[in-house]
Amino acid sequence: MTDLLISQFSGGIDLGETKTFLIRFVLNMITLTILIRFLYYEYRKEGIPEYLFSFFLLGVIVFMICTALDMVDIQLGFALGLFALFGILRFRTQSIPVREMTYLFLVIGVSMINSLVNFSDPVNGIILYNTLIIIPVWILEIFLCNNTHKQKEVVYDKLEDVYQGEKHLRTILKDITGLNIQKVKIGKIDFVKQQANLTVYYRG
Repeated sequence: MTDLLISQFSGGIDLGETKTFLIRFVLNMITLTILIRFLYYEYRKEGIPEYLFSFFLLGVIVFMICTALDMVDIQLGFALGLFALFGILRFRTQSIPVREMTYLFLVIGVSMINSLVNFSDPVNGIILYNTLIIIPVWILEIFLCNNTHKQKEVVYDKLEDVYQGEKHLRTILKDITGLNIQKVKIGKIDFVKQQANLTVYYRG
């Protein structure tokens, strides 16, 4: 009797499948938030704000499409073709940096896994898979953050230091700028103005 009342109240909706869908969706959004908001955009302060909107909504729509495709009899190749077509239509006119392209594939891959893979225990299975994806990204971000080299263009007006070589010049510039300079590249030298254009590479 109780089951009948629940069925009539829910309009014939399978509450078990709906609950599983909502759990998958929430876990997918949590994973996307960690990947996009905290690792991509916040961690190194090098994320492009315009991509946040696209990444989040792309993850949502990929999850929804995969869920819909899982309900019908369709070949996986055709489904992947739909995502490839979307990528061509949306991104073919704009050059995307490698890092952003990597996160784009991460968003698509994570959303597909969270939607399609049939785990015996959906909650623990999705958490395990997503954790195994997040941890390598986090480790790589830490590694890249600690090994990032930045560069600045400098006009230097003491040619006598330039003539003594890159090693001496690096020591002088370290004392002047206080930066952890790793390399100095000597560019154009103006003998009239007694100036040299330098490219300074330093650890961020």
